[in-house]
Amino acid sequence: MRIMPDKVTPFASLLRGIVITFLLAGTLALSSYGVYTWHQEKSDVEENLLILSGYLASASQSFYENLGNSLEPLGQLLDSKNVLQNPEIARPLLNRFQSRYPEIGAMALFSPEGAMLINTATPPGTKLPDFRADPPYFKQIQAVLADTNIYVVGPPEYGKVIKQWRFPFRHVVRDQDGRARFILQAAIPLENNSPFLEHLPVPPDSYIGLLRDDGLQQARWPAGDPSKIYGRMSQGPVAQMVRVDPKIQSSSFSGVSPWSPTDGQRLGAFTRLAKAPFYAYISAPAGYLWDRWWRRNAPVLISFLMFLLIFYFITYRVTAREHTHSRELIKQARHDSLTDLPNRLAAEEILDAEIRLAALTQQGFAVLFLDLDRFKDINDTLGHQVGDQLLVAVTTAVKAVLRHSDVLSRFAGDEFLVIIPGSDEKHAVFTCERLINLFASPFQIDDHVLPITASIGIALYPNHGTDIGTLIKHADTAMYEAKRQGRNAFVVYEQDIGDKIRQRISLEQRLRESLLKEEFRLVYQPILDLNSGRLVGVEALLRWADSEGRLRFPAEFIHVAEESGLILPLGEWVLHTACTQIKAWNNAGYNLWVAVNLSTRQFQDPNLVSKVIEVLRSTELEPTLLELEITESAAMLNPQASIEILGRLKAMGVHIAIDDFGTGYSSLSYLKRIPADKIKIDKSFVDGVTNDPDDIAIVRTIIALANTLEMHTLAEGIETAEQLRAIEKFGCKQAQGYWISHPLPPDMLEELFGRYDADNSTRAQK
Repeated sequence: MRIMPDKVTPFASLLRGIVITFLLAGTLALSSYGVYTWHQEKSDVEENLLILSGYLASASQSFYENLGNSLEPLGQLLDSKNVLQNPEIARPLLNRFQSRYPEIGAMALFSPEGAMLINTATPPGTKLPDFRADPPYFKQIQAVLADTNIYVVGPPEYGKVIKQWRFPFRHVVRDQDGRARFILQAAIPLENNSPFLEHLPVPPDSYIGLLRDDGLQQARWPAGDPSKIYGRMSQGPVAQMVRVDPKIQSSSFSGVSPWSPTDGQRLGAFTRLAKAPFYAYISAPAGYLWDRWWRRNAPVLISFLMFLLIFYFITYRVTAREHTHSRELIKQARHDSLTDLPNRLAAEEILDAEIRLAALTQQGFAVLFLDLDRFKDINDTLGHQVGDQLLVAVTTAVKAVLRHSDVLSRFAGDEFLVIIPGSDEKHAVFTCERLINLFASPFQIDDHVLPITASIGIALYPNHGTDIGTLIKHADTAMYEAKRQGRNAFVVYEQDIGDKIRQRISLEQRLRESLLKEEFRLVYQPILDLNSGRLVGVEALLRWADSEGRLRFPAEFIHVAEESGLILPLGEWVLHTACTQIKAWNNAGYNLWVAVNLSTRQFQDPNLVSKVIEVLRSTELEPTLLELEITESAAMLNPQASIEILGRLKAMGVHIAIDDFGTGYSSLSYLKRIPADKIKIDKSFVDGVTNDPDDIAIVRTIIALANTLEMHTLAEGIETAEQLRAIEKFGCKQAQGYWISHPLPPDMLEELFGRYDADNSTRAQK
């Protein structure tokens, strides 16, 4: 027996894809988060180190200022004691001063010639070194004597008296004429912990210190091996930056410190002292940044890893129980309650996710904006319950056309949004063609046969937008362009569509102005009675004489009038003008009736009957001389309501004609109940009545049907004598078309009436 492998369900595949996507996206997000927080942490550490170096510079400057300002009165006091003759007199005063400053390792006095007079680090009577024999040291003494500052800080040296590394802090005591009396020196040991250096909240294993602007280390804590630090030029990052830019005041740095090569990379900051030629610096190991970053972000990282484990466990459980959890997930999703589709908010979230995914994968997709044509008419005439059922039926039909990966959502009312992942323009057009074909057949809702079409707009990512608002707006714009082109179509968004919409708005405004200025005209096409050969009626046809002097046909503007609602006042004007003209002709003895077309919007006007009554009253026209034409599709949109409205008009004496018969979706059961007087055979069938067997059969059938229903027939679009003879042979009662006459203005039509009357009189005499 062959064992079939377990089938991987679409839901399980989806979950696995989500897991992989989540892991990849999570890794990317975590990496981005790590990089961002690392740079943020580094910036914070550098800022903190810079603050600490500034504090160190301020504390060092304060120490120097305090010590230097204290040496001046001490020097004056010692000078008053005549210490040059008896240096030992200065010892208690020097010891007392030294006790006030624990940083001082020894106090000493020097003569201007460089001889050491006394040093507190040696007992009285001890032989003191003679630095006059030490040229480098004597050179420093000479430099101090030449310096006019209150104090001078010398470079670090190994003290010959205190036997340790220290740097000298010197003050020159001068007489009233500015001549040097003696030099007062405080030796600051560098091997002891200096309070102003060590008591800072610095990171572990940090170095803090002072660097001279000539590149020598002035002080550093901890000192380590002083002989490797002091008395030589520094090659560290601070010294290198100062050499490059001697005017630099402060900065952060990173690099390897030469005094601690085993420590590896370090980072730090330095600040120049305000009044002394030193830079205060702090240097921390690079590992401090890593430790700090880890301590702050470890909870997030650990939580993310835990979340991954939990997510994987939940995914495993959901896969094992996919049916139950699928239903739960669907219930939790945001869906439209009527159609069970994602609603607008969910659609925008899905679209946002699709945009983010497309940005990562560099793969485009399509957005379709689908709107049902004239859906409002169905709601207004049949009620919202029928409209809701139609929406559900449309949803079911559209879903059957789309792929499993495509997303269909109810955006609002009768508007639907379709997201097609991985689609280019070619596939989007193919999908729209299938959707348009879907609406080729009417929808059966209860007892109603509802012919309905759809207009679709296409927007492509990233060509037509890279964000939600732009994609939806452009798809919507393309959809309205499809409506403008006559509905039941689709349009791919283009940049010039916006110009077309502006042109349509401009056309609508011009129509409104023309209606006020009475720039519309009626022409009339005669209707021939085939039995008598007389012209018995006319059909009123609308023309627009615009402000530019052009005569426009209805095909150029009637769709805008329909969409804007201008068709209602315009239709009233047509009805009133036609009735007035036919009344005038009949008063002149022509004995004619007039046919007026009603648009779908007019026929659905709840005030239609009252408006017809008012026009007949105001023009004093007999109702029997008015024929109202409605299209077959308009009559079938709501057959029951059509029967009621037409019945009221028929009861008044108005004649009813069904126009374009054979092109819609008629139901004979309703057609026989519609109180129509006439069926007009569409021109598309008349064109082939002389040579096309199908058209001949259709015309014969329509005429036979009309005779059975006791209705007259009228053939439209007669253009040849052969066509006229053919439809007369088939038993058609009336005809109109270019062979009989083009539509003419009233004055020219009166001449035609005269010619036809003369021709008939001649034929009667013969």
